[in-house]
Amino acid sequence: MLSRVADALFWMSRYLERAEHVARLLDVCFHLELDLHGVLAGPHELQWTSLAAILQQQMPEQTQAAASPQAAITHWLTFDLENPGSIMSCVSRARANARSVRGTINSGMWRELNMLHIQLSDPGFSRQAVESPHEYYQAVERGSCLFQGVCDAPLNHDEGWQFIQLGKHLERAEKTLRILDIQYHLLHDLDSPEDLPLANLLWGAVLRSCRAYEAYQRIYVGRIEPEHVVEFLLLHPHFPRSARYCLQSASDALAAIEGLAPGRKLSEADRELGLVLGELRYRELEQIMTGDLHEFLGGLQKQCGLVSRALQRRYSLR
Repeated sequence: MLSRVADALFWMSRYLERAEHVARLLDVCFHLELDLHGVLAGPHELQWTSLAAILQQQMPEQTQAAASPQAAITHWLTFDLENPGSIMSCVSRARANARSVRGTINSGMWRELNMLHIQLSDPGFSRQAVESPHEYYQAVERGSCLFQGVCDAPLNHDEGWQFIQLGKHLERAEKTLRILDIQYHLLHDLDSPEDLPLANLLWGAVLRSCRAYEAYQRIYVGRIEPEHVVEFLLLHPHFPRSARYCLQSASDALAAIEGLAPGRKLSEADRELGLVLGELRYRELEQIMTGDLHEFLGGLQKQCGLVSRALQRRYSLR
């Protein structure tokens, strides 16, 4: 496979996954603000300001100084094409990459991605989103799910498909790790009895940010415990958005691309993936929680960055 084709497939998938994550985070913050409106000002303002940290973006000064910072942040992360991490920028970049490899992807993938771009670009739909953004964010999630469906069902699971999986799961793992890292730091002091209702609401928002609330409730019935949230989002081997599952899926995709045979030398990216997976497979939750969780999660994020850079060097990815 040509490097430019692998690059386009990898980033097409990664940009669309990134757009979905931004949409979900904004949607969760929007509903959390409604739940807490008129009750507490501080905690839900922290949820908005933590978005930039989770998404690793520096908010422009005019956004921070706006009369309505939340509205300005929402516009900047949703519509602003000058922000490379906004929903519209990510969907546009995913579409541009897909267009460059139309002969490699199937017609359904192009149709769903193109339809999503057209819908999000519609001026009337965008104006409606300013007042009630939920439908806009839901459209992004639906479009991403439809794209993945027409990618997985009729497309050959060949080398190109594996690059799509590699981009998707690396992006998903990094976002899950960052959400856990930032939000645990903000919320871990909410442990007094009077904070219990607020803590349940905010930790529920963390789970919803990873589309994990219902799956979590099927395993841990009752009150949401921060330690159980960490265990589920970090270590669960079968939940599709846990860091362990995503990194294992990325490792499987890379092994399929490289065609690893017994005794063959591992690539740098494969070694880095093996190291980070070892941390998640063999560490007990108690070991993680009694140590410095921020340092542990930061180390995992750093290793994910090393994997991405190793892939760039090996396959000439951007």
